[in-house]
Order: sequence, then structure tokens, then C-alpha cells
Amino acid sequence: MSDALVFSAAALAAASASLTAFGRRRQRYGGWGFWVAAMWLTTAGAALSAVSAFVPQAGSGPLSGLSAVGTALAGLLLMLWPVFTLVGLRRFHPRQALPGHEHWDWGVLAAAATVAVGAGWLVPDDSAWVATASGMAVLLYAASLLFMGPGGREFKPVQGLGAVMVLVALAPAATALLASGPLQPLPVRVAAAALGAVVLAFMALTLVCERTERQLRDSRRRLRVLANLDTLTQVPNRRHFQELADQALNQDEPGTCVLLHFDIDHFKRINDLFGHAAGDRALRLVSSAMLESLRAHDVAGRQGGDEFVLLLRRTTPRDAVGVAARIVAEVQRRAPGQQLPTLSLSFGVVQIGFGEGINAALRRADQAMYEAKRQGRSRVVTAAGDEERPVFAESQRLGLMAA
Repeated sequence: MSDALVFSAAALAAASASLTAFGRRRQRYGGWGFWVAAMWLTTAGAALSAVSAFVPQAGSGPLSGLSAVGTALAGLLLMLWPVFTLVGLRRFHPRQALPGHEHWDWGVLAAAATVAVGAGWLVPDDSAWVATASGMAVLLYAASLLFMGPGGREFKPVQGLGAVMVLVALAPAATALLASGPLQPLPVRVAAAALGAVVLAFMALTLVCERTERQLRDSRRRLRVLANLDTLTQVPNRRHFQELADQALNQDEPGTCVLLHFDIDHFKRINDLFGHAAGDRALRLVSSAMLESLRAHDVAGRQGGDEFVLLLRRTTPRDAVGVAARIVAEVQRRAPGQQLPTLSLSFGVVQIGFGEGINAALRRADQAMYEAKRQGRSRVVTAAGDEERPVFAESQRLGLMAA
């Protein structure tokens, strides 16, 4: 039995050291320190019980009394790890609370420890079994809370540890029933606690690795969003717009999409006279007005600077002119209170032809937009024909006057 105690203490020490080293190399979340403490306290209990098992062989008298104190202290140390595990889980999952409260956990532990210590004076002959029963109560209390937790995939390791706690709690009693002679419960408690502590270490590693992996996935998702969106205006940037537009053109019937390209007239003057903060406010104002005027399946993007582009699906150039008018009206409605000069927008509109790519359509829409500027700004021009021989329709004046 002494050899088994030494083996259990050595195994626990190795597991505790491994968990400690793992924590030093990784980000440590709330509750991690309690799990490591639970491992080392259980290791100390196992080591103390192993030392106490050898003391009586060296003599009697004071050494025998020292052995009794060591055995009692080892039993108390073995009682701690279920509550430390619970407290660690409460702090690791603060938004998925286990039933009860941390104060209850410490209260149960204090009550069980008081009963175990008191048994040494009141019933010295049966004190080992009273301490074992107290430890069993703590284990079953912790296991019941783990089983009543939130559930779900993330809590599967936690519930597995709860099942192991039940086995650890029942191990001394089950072993006593099967034994043919008198049995000391402490060695069985040590061996069972070693099993429970090792499972605790696996649970801690699993929970930490899963949380780290989930945070990495979330970080990648946020990075993808940041890589695809213009941070100032929160619309797709040039690269992502072209990706979305290519997908839309592949899905829709040829000749049913319209491209609308526009910018803010005299935007450089706004930056020069009112500052770049005013220019940023103007860009945000125009982008929000643009998004407010679109349907869910249309595609918007910022080409750079003060230039924006819209892919209007399953529509006509005439309807696109109406969209431009709505954007201008929305800008006009939102402008008061923005501390900006009067804004105006110039639009170019083209119907995307059969087999025409988004880049070729963008060049034609750009030509139409600059034709709108040539004709006086604050207007929309529709272009037909090809890039080499564009045909511009008569421009239509929009509501805002040029800055």
C-alpha cells in the first residue's frame, strides 16, 4: 500500500508540474490558478499520506503521534480539490454560471473540514471514516453542480469530470465492501483523488485549448471583416466590391445590372477649407445615405478617396437615376447639424452589357461621371455605347447645389 501511495504522489506531482508549465506558456484565463492550486494541494495530500505511511515503521511514541497528525492533514488536503475546481469553473465561465454561489462552495468546504477535524476528538476510533464521509459529501456536492451546469458542447468535459467525482466519492465505500479484512480509507482516497486530479488536468487543458481556438476563429473572422470593409465608411472596399460584383454578375441574367459611379464634388476644397475631419464626416454622411437607399441584394463599395460605386441588380438605367436622386435627398436630409458645407454629388450610370466585366463597366461609368462634372456637377449622366465611343444622354440636375 505504501508503494501505491508513493506512485500516486509521483503521478500527481508530474501532472501538476505539467499543468503549471502549460499555464506559463499560454494565456491564463480566470480560474486557471484555482485548478493549478487544486492539483498541487492534492499532490501535497498524497505526498503527506505516503510519508505518514512510513513513519510508524521507524518507531513509536512521538513518531506515531506525528503520523496521526500527518494522516489527518492529508485527509483535509484531499478534500480541497473539488471546491477549488468549482471556484475555478465559476471564474472561467463567468457568463455561464454554475448553480449556487462561490460563497456556498467555501461554506460547504468549511463545514466538511470542521466535521472531519472534530471527529479526531469526538470519535477517534472512527475519525478516518468520518473524514472520508466528509470528503464524499464535498465531492458529491461539486459533482451535482457540474451536472446541473449550462450544458452544451463546451461543458461536456465538465460533466465528464463530474462523473469522475462521483466515482472518487464512492471509491472508499465500495472498496471497503469488497475487501475481506479491515481497510484504511485514506490510501483509497489518495488513489481515487489522483485519478480525479488527472481528469481535472485534462479538463483544464481541454477548456483552455477550446477557448483559445474559439478566440483565434473569432479573430480571423474579425480580420476578414476588416480586410473587406472600408473602416471609415463601413462599406466594402474596392477589392471586396469587385469580388461581390463578380458573384452578382455570374448569378444574374446578362444585361440586367446597372453600375452607378459617383463622388463628392469639390471634395478637396472641403478638406482644405474645413479640415480632414470635416472630409471624413462628409464621407460617412454620403456612405450612410447610400446604404439607406439600397435594396438588400444590391452591392455598394468605396473605390477610394471620395468615389463610391453601386451595382444595382435586376434594374434599368432609368431606375438607377431614381436611386441617385434618393441618395441626394437622403444626404440633404441628414446634412443639417453636421458642420459641413453644402454637398453635391455627380453620378455616372451605365447598363452592364452582355459579357462585359465589372472593370470595363467601371471605366465607362467613370467616363459618364466626369461628363456630369463637365456639364456643371450636381447631376447624373447615363452613358451607352462602348468605352472608345461613349454616347452620353442628356444630364439630369439633382437637388443639391455644388459646394
